[in-house]
Amino acid sequence: MYRILLLCTGFLFGLCYIGQAQDSFSFTLSGQVLDQSDNSPLAGVAVAIPSWQMGTYTDAEGRFTLEGEAKASAATIEVNFSSGYQDLKQKISLSPGENQINFSLQPNEFTTEDVVITAAKGFEQSQSDVTVSIEVVKPRFIDLQALPSVDEALNQIPGVDNQDGQLNIRGSSGYAYGVGSRVMVTLDGLPLITGDAGAADLDLIPIDNIQQIEVMKGASSVLYGSSALGGVINVITADPGSKPKTAIRLRGGMYGTPANPSLDWNGDANTFTGSAHAFHSRKMGPLSLTLQGNVIKDPGYRQNTDTEEYRGLAMLKFQPASIPGLTVGFNASISVDSSANTLYWEDYYADTTIVEAETLYSGGGLTPTMDAGAFRRQLQTSIALDPSVKYLTEGGSLFWYRGRLLRSNNQNNTGQSSTNWIAYNDFIYQMALGKHVNWVAGATYSYAEIYGDSLYGGNYVFNGDTIQSSGRHYSNAIGVYSQIDITFGRLNLSQGIRYESVSIDGASPEALPVSRFGLNYELRKGSNLRASFGQAFRVPSIAERFANTSGGGVIVEPNPGILPESGYSAELGLRQGFLVNQPGFKLKGFVDIAAFTMRYEDMVEFGVNSVIIRRFNPLEVDARFSSYNLADARINGVEYTHNIFMEAGDFFASWNGGVTWTDPRNLNAVSPDSQMNLVEDITQIFNLDRWKDQPEILKYRSEWTVRSSISLGYGPASLTTNFRYKSYIQNIDQYLYLVVQNLDDFRTFYPNGDPVFDFIFAYDVTEQINLSANLKNAFNREFLIIPGTLAPQRQLVLQMAWKF
Repeated sequence: MYRILLLCTGFLFGLCYIGQAQDSFSFTLSGQVLDQSDNSPLAGVAVAIPSWQMGTYTDAEGRFTLEGEAKASAATIEVNFSSGYQDLKQKISLSPGENQINFSLQPNEFTTEDVVITAAKGFEQSQSDVTVSIEVVKPRFIDLQALPSVDEALNQIPGVDNQDGQLNIRGSSGYAYGVGSRVMVTLDGLPLITGDAGAADLDLIPIDNIQQIEVMKGASSVLYGSSALGGVINVITADPGSKPKTAIRLRGGMYGTPANPSLDWNGDANTFTGSAHAFHSRKMGPLSLTLQGNVIKDPGYRQNTDTEEYRGLAMLKFQPASIPGLTVGFNASISVDSSANTLYWEDYYADTTIVEAETLYSGGGLTPTMDAGAFRRQLQTSIALDPSVKYLTEGGSLFWYRGRLLRSNNQNNTGQSSTNWIAYNDFIYQMALGKHVNWVAGATYSYAEIYGDSLYGGNYVFNGDTIQSSGRHYSNAIGVYSQIDITFGRLNLSQGIRYESVSIDGASPEALPVSRFGLNYELRKGSNLRASFGQAFRVPSIAERFANTSGGGVIVEPNPGILPESGYSAELGLRQGFLVNQPGFKLKGFVDIAAFTMRYEDMVEFGVNSVIIRRFNPLEVDARFSSYNLADARINGVEYTHNIFMEAGDFFASWNGGVTWTDPRNLNAVSPDSQMNLVEDITQIFNLDRWKDQPEILKYRSEWTVRSSISLGYGPASLTTNFRYKSYIQNIDQYLYLVVQNLDDFRTFYPNGDPVFDFIFAYDVTEQINLSANLKNAFNREFLIIPGTLAPQRQLVLQMAWKF
């Protein structure tokens, strides 16, 4: 009996062993994840067998490989990719050795969320999950504007203001005469900030190949370094799809008569503008290619302000099949701009004297002031070369190098020519731990050189010493940073830190540590509460330190001892999304409200040193000014934004926009009794004790800004109304009242701010051809871009876009 029991027990154990041996085996599972709508590969998709604790991520071609020990002959596999696609869960059969399977993910047909990457520098996140305010602009909206460049489109984003190329988010910046920027502008995450003036070069943005624009509001220096005090505008380009794509866009426009007919400097002549845009992208095996070219001609709505510009772009990506996960890229772009520009008008009031037989008028507010007896003309050439190497491992870790060599050369007829270049390098490591932890760490190094003996050279006095400068300057900046984003159920946390060291002309480096913290909690489905705190800094540009020039009655003197400005921003926001998806009717959108505060120390502004009066009647003056650390500042505010879309059969409607209120205060303001007011009493220029221009309300800020865009459409036709409003700018530089004739009169005529409307009619002739008519400044509002510079009068623009 004992032997029988022993044999039976051994037999049962043997069966169990055999059964286990049959279910456990080594396997390899490989395949590709594609977009179901167009069969394009999806990179960074999580592919996992959770019950076996196995997982990986797809590479740049959407391919994946899972290897290990199978615990059964069947398993449930999960495929997940951000909020833009529906999750896939599927049971599959496995056999020993090689297994092959492909997956197609279905895009969310109707979702309230956009996917953004700027807040985590590459990691995709739902817009509602990020811990800061972020706006997303889609290509359809940009196409509707019928623009040759992206700069005007930025003016339609809530909380963003573009003052003659100087970008401002929530009142973070005033106007600094084309130098310095408290908004970091990036193209695919790489800065477009020039090496000398520290301003954004918007001409290098390929307007016909934009996937989306992301605007992150608030201090963002942890990930993006200097110049990100007010936020980041990141323009993301589109990669070629599985099918070749070609687009041709032709646009032509005509300026109307100014609201004040006496300002019509060219009489009955019509001023026509035009541009031609060509684009092509395709994949050729492992190679992706994108080409774009633009030609832009604009005679200008002001006298002698014509522009002729040529732009080109080539983008290459190579993904060798022999090294899965590797992508090598190289982009090259160029912009050549021949144009005339001006500081301000000669005199607002028109001289209506007819000029001989051509019936041309001296246009007053549309006639620029001359500089050294001539209208200022320039030839500016900008070239950007961007190498990159990206490697995505099977485990989902990303190693990424990105570089940009940006060279700008400005030649003009007023003795202010210069050349500068900046080499920017960013080394990034990213890692995802399951679905709950994303970590990004990196290091940056940039080197800039500037040559401009006529602009940055010459003799000047600093701290009692006479300094002779050749006009050559250089800078080095090294930074390291780290940010981790963690999800605990409904709670998202974000924590980051950066340390940066900057040296100018070999001087002792200035170390600038900053940090940020944010959280986002989902109160219920579609309702998110967020809070954030972030520090930021900005190193003054070479132009702010060393500019030594003059023009139009303005004399600029160097200040090499200027200090970096620093600060922080904090925000508390609530976002509510909504979604109705029923047969024949769809409604989606969100509303968002945020309260914020920004604090700046050693804020850099332009300040007047002295005024030289050459004649008093009429008044002729030379104002000397420099960049100084003039003010500690605080900007409090509230911002409301919304985005709503509705579709019912062939009818559709959308409404997006927002309202921003700010209270920008100079914490070092002088008392009202000491503040100069040249409008009320011009003789104060003779009283040095009253030569103090530090008002309580920060200069060049509007208390209220409103943005709204409403579209109504039926079938192939749509009508869009854009609305922009800026309340009256309370304070500007007082010295401008001395050098800009009748500026005080103009500001008195328009004390209630500037409402501006555009109307756009668009019609899809076919799926490939779209026609549109854009009536800009439809009610012919007369308003200023900056003091002394009138905005364009009414303009009609016609556009034909053909995509195939």
